[in-house]
Amino acid sequence: MKIHLIPDQSLDRELYTRVLSLLQAVPGVNTFHPTANGLLMLPEDMLEEQEIPDKKTFEKQVNFYSIPSQIMDNEIRNIQRIWSFPHTRKVLSWTELFKQVQLFREEYKIPENEFAILLTPTANKKNWFALLDENRPFNGFIHTDEWEHFIPCDPAFPVAFEVMALALQKHIFHSYSQIFERTHDQAIGCVSDLCMKKNEIILKMRTADVCSSCMEHLEKALSLPEIHHALAIMESLRKKMLYAQNFRQKSPPSKLVINRKGRIFLTDYENLEIKFATLEKSLYILFLRHPEGIYLSSLNEHREELYNIYSRISTRGTMEDMRRRINDLTNILNEQSSVKISRIKGAFIDTIGNVLAEQYIIQGENAERKKILINRELVEIMIG
Repeated sequence: MKIHLIPDQSLDRELYTRVLSLLQAVPGVNTFHPTANGLLMLPEDMLEEQEIPDKKTFEKQVNFYSIPSQIMDNEIRNIQRIWSFPHTRKVLSWTELFKQVQLFREEYKIPENEFAILLTPTANKKNWFALLDENRPFNGFIHTDEWEHFIPCDPAFPVAFEVMALALQKHIFHSYSQIFERTHDQAIGCVSDLCMKKNEIILKMRTADVCSSCMEHLEKALSLPEIHHALAIMESLRKKMLYAQNFRQKSPPSKLVINRKGRIFLTDYENLEIKFATLEKSLYILFLRHPEGIYLSSLNEHREELYNIYSRISTRGTMEDMRRRINDLTNILNEQSSVKISRIKGAFIDTIGNVLAEQYIIQGENAERKKILINRELVEIMIG
């Protein structure tokens, strides 16, 4: 299967990049393609205002078809802290969403037998998170916003899962009526589960599979390598989600690898990548190289070492720019280093949860040496 991911112009580009990265992380026959510089701009004049009077109405409106049971906690969390009711938002009809995807396909000459899936933060009138066009089933959309009401993690995980789920469901369902005939009201750990009950969360988080009935439909339409690769991607996403949601808090620490480009991976946790800015990576590598810890007040003593690290992994700016950034970072009169350490901590917690993150974050009281606890035998730094 060949899947083109179309970014809405208003979509967070970093989210788009993370989704692509997650889907491309597992090698196989299915391929996932960005649309170069092509962005889809939804027509403002077609947007309508939709009012949601209260939380109860929102819960009733949300249709859980195609939300992956394997990673979805369908309890709506703390929505009243995020929205005040009545809540008004802009929405678009399914018809208009699919029309825009088809126009994009034609403009960029995407073959009719390849998927074109729009990722958009704009909601739709019927409040579905994802759907394929019944008339042109290789066209679809995924709503990338509002996941925070359902699942406490980076939205890139459920959005990436939806991409794969839609591609499989195209070959399981051939009409909207079949969606309601073949989806499973009671969760059985299949990509076609409806997942309407909170007590199904444990099963959802434990499985990433396709039941025998749905598999029969897939085997008639897809090759075994395509199916196996799709399942491997979903399994990878499921496992990564478990780490991010603290379901694997008893796991032993993973090996931490920093490659020659400065990318940081936890190789025993499904090769999860920890992402933060280059200057923050430089500071993190410095602390990894000093297991005894460093006083923030003496960070300026490590200025040259920091500069050498930063200059090896940074691809932006002149030498003078790099020097200036390092000087600012090591200046005890500002709080840049504390801010960077806080962002590093947040990146680890967002990816592997609070418990597992304890081994990897920079920690220590302000008046004490700050250090990273991880056993350095589990650390491999490939940059010079």
